[in-house]
Amino acid sequence: MSKTYSENMSRRAVAFVVITLAVALGAKVAMEEWGRSDGGWLAFGLVLLSFSTFMVFGVRFWRSLDDLQRQGHAASWYWGSMAGLALTACLIAATGLRQSEFTLGVATLLVSQLGCYLVLYALWSLKGRGFGFRSGK
Repeated sequence: MSKTYSENMSRRAVAFVVITLAVALGAKVAMEEWGRSDGGWLAFGLVLLSFSTFMVFGVRFWRSLDDLQRQGHAASWYWGSMAGLALTACLIAATGLRQSEFTLGVATLLVSQLGCYLVLYALWSLKGRGFGFRSGK
């Protein structure tokens, strides 16, 4: 039975979240069972590995989309991220979390997303001006 595009995307999103959480939780449980504490580095490594794996699959998925679907994903990601950051800022302001680890995490996420956005936008802009890495294509 053929699934629709939306059903496939929902299934992939749920699988991504479940696998990432399972890897992190599994690493934490294993470390506690072994009586070890590495400060979370093993869990961090496993989560990083799972994100890297999904990034590889994400690139393959992105290349399979047509231009209209790509534009929809790009706009949704951009505006969804902006709305999420605005909502998080309201949550921080409303609950008084200004000096917490949560706020530090949000600030780190914001700076890293902005940095990656600027680098990729600069590369895209240079490619549009003929300075691409693969100028023959």
